Amino acid sequence: MVRRRSRLLAGLATALALGVALPGVALPAHAIPDAAPRHAEYDPPLEISIDALTPGLLPTSGPLVVSGTVTNVDLETWQRINLYPMFGSTAPAMTTEEELSSAVATDPEAEVGQRYTDDLAVRAEVDSLGPGESTDYTIRIPQRVLRLMFATPTTGVYWFGVHALGENADGRDKLADGRARTFLPYVAPGAGEPVDTAVVVPLRGRVAHSADGELGRTSWWEEALAPDGTLGGPLAFGAAGNTRPVTWLVDPALPDAVSQLAAGNPIREIAPVAPVDEPSESDSPSPSESQSDDAGEGGDDGAEVGGATLEPDSTLVRAAQTWLDKAGSVLPDDTVALLPYGDPDLAAAAHALPSLYDTARKHPSPTLAAWGIEGTPVVASRNGYLDAGAIENVDDDATVLLGEQMFGAEDYPDGPPVGGLVGSRPVVPTSTATAKGGPGPDRALAPVALRQRLLSEAAIRMIAAHGGRPAPIVDVLPSGIDAADASEFWSQLDPALVSLVSLPTITHTNDLAAGADGAGRQIDPDDLTYPEGQVAAQLDTSVFSEAGAFIRAGRSLQSILGEGYTIGDTVVGEALAGTSYAMRDDSDAAPRLGRSRDWVTGQLDMVTLDAPQGVTLSSSSGSFNVAIANTLDHAVTVRIEAATDSEATIRAANPIVLAANSRSSVPISADMHGTGVHNVRLRLTDADGTPIGAEDELPIRSGQVGVVIWAIIGTGAGILFVAIGIRLVRRFRSRGQGSGPGEPGEVTA
Repeated sequence: MVRRRSRLLAGLATALALGVALPGVALPAHAIPDAAPRHAEYDPPLEISIDALTPGLLPTSGPLVVSGTVTNVDLETWQRINLYPMFGSTAPAMTTEEELSSAVATDPEAEVGQRYTDDLAVRAEVDSLGPGESTDYTIRIPQRVLRLMFATPTTGVYWFGVHALGENADGRDKLADGRARTFLPYVAPGAGEPVDTAVVVPLRGRVAHSADGELGRTSWWEEALAPDGTLGGPLAFGAAGNTRPVTWLVDPALPDAVSQLAAGNPIREIAPVAPVDEPSESDSPSPSESQSDDAGEGGDDGAEVGGATLEPDSTLVRAAQTWLDKAGSVLPDDTVALLPYGDPDLAAAAHALPSLYDTARKHPSPTLAAWGIEGTPVVASRNGYLDAGAIENVDDDATVLLGEQMFGAEDYPDGPPVGGLVGSRPVVPTSTATAKGGPGPDRALAPVALRQRLLSEAAIRMIAAHGGRPAPIVDVLPSGIDAADASEFWSQLDPALVSLVSLPTITHTNDLAAGADGAGRQIDPDDLTYPEGQVAAQLDTSVFSEAGAFIRAGRSLQSILGEGYTIGDTVVGEALAGTSYAMRDDSDAAPRLGRSRDWVTGQLDMVTLDAPQGVTLSSSSGSFNVAIANTLDHAVTVRIEAATDSEATIRAANPIVLAANSRSSVPISADMHGTGVHNVRLRLTDADGTPIGAEDELPIRSGQVGVVIWAIIGTGAGILFVAIGIRLVRRFRSRGQGSGPGEPGEVTA
């Protein structure tokens, strides 16, 4: 019996899984694990891709042209390979969401259509492919064949694919040795209005800083910023849309992080703001005196890695500069939907640190400001889920993007509502299923696979509208989108099915469709589906505890330095990025924020306070001095706040300005309202009264004891003067009595 594929594929599969090559076997670029087919159990000897399909709909005139590559992933040579088109025209068109979803999960070897082999001109031929070899193919299907295969098409979605039949050492059979499949929609004339569709391209990533402010995982950044990386790929994909409406979903922390890399990934420093006509020190790489304490921890598995400042001509610096140049030229001309700074885990933050949303929303991005981008505020998780607390914590006019899977059939039997509101917050459902791409077995997220899934979704919604206005599609593309052949995605988005618009346009259109007032539009967040698994995946509260402490410390440092510095914004930005959705699987998220906070508290600890061991006042009020030292290289302004009992009032000569590397003696006045000893704790604070760390305690003995002494002395003096007076009176009286008869010295007759 003829074998249809080699049973020696286990060796090649192992090589693919490990990313290594077998002797004499060249691994194709797309055969790495990240780009493996969705159905891992499907292991054909020949892999086929569909890289172009023109047009994207079943045409009513002209040919249908499909092209791509065929690759031999077997360990033996295949010869006389013929590639044929496959049509799913024998079954009724798919017309519902359920049918489309089921089709995506269909086994790749299931018979979903018939292979067309009747016309030798409608096929592609490959003479021979050795192990690891790949070649291009193109099949042109004329209109006469399409009319034959689709005699009476109806509006809906059909299967379309390519089958490869080859010959190996065991011969040839009629089973396909390789398959590729996708969807092919058809729209009958007058079927309905095109579907308003917003294609949203995300620019969000994991921004983790080491203890001294450097960005860690530089090897990851270098890969991500490449044209085919998780940051460079989406940017190139969206840019390929040219003048077509594109909405960029941007974490403002991301372009700031790339700017830091482009500047050489400098460490965090306290530096004054440069005058407008002078370059800032942060615009050029600053040498690192020492690597961070956690340098060398972990690797590309997600742990943080510090490192020395990058050389200006390093590969990473060049990649960052290229990415910035591209983003700076593309984003200002398109619609930008801005996430809260740092892309924080809103569900976890709503419970652990509710004030974080307002902080993240208001935090500025210097890079976006330099590009002149203000953007439209939105909130959106990475998987489409937001819990009720997160939604209700959005206290501005941000648009809330929710995955359609949150609108359960029990509460929303007609599907997600159009123009829904939570309070005054507009809610826009996103098509999570569409973003998952095509059915495979070839790459589900290939541009053509994504486009055909989007067009198919539009056809389904057009059918469901029954001639009315279809529900819009908001397609948030996956971050792993492949930029190669991105033009194929954009070029065949047929206007008969989709009308490309921006995200704000859909929000506005939804408002008009649902009515200007909020009557009947309110969505109860408690009715939305939020699985327990999502609760378990949220960031731990310890992350937000550390982030809150980090933010407070940074603001105190900014406060004592004054408006001539931006260290406070730097610290707040790092803290916000540390609470990102991207940190959900990072066990080091909270400790890393703690190490960064230690850097800030170390700067604050360089301003010290030294009080005397004790003070005894000579009266009920008086003054004494305390010593304050500033060992920072920058002037600071601080306050002294005192804590004592209600019978004492302590006042300092606030505010206190200390020059860089200086000491000062500060007078403290004390008023005592009772006798005894009063323990007083003196603290250094910022302008808002927040303690910055330095404090000292001293006892003050009340001067009321002196009053008693003076009273005793006064009383004694009074008694003395009275005694003297009595003695003088008696003396004068005794002299008067001695002048009578018979007294000595008296002369008588």
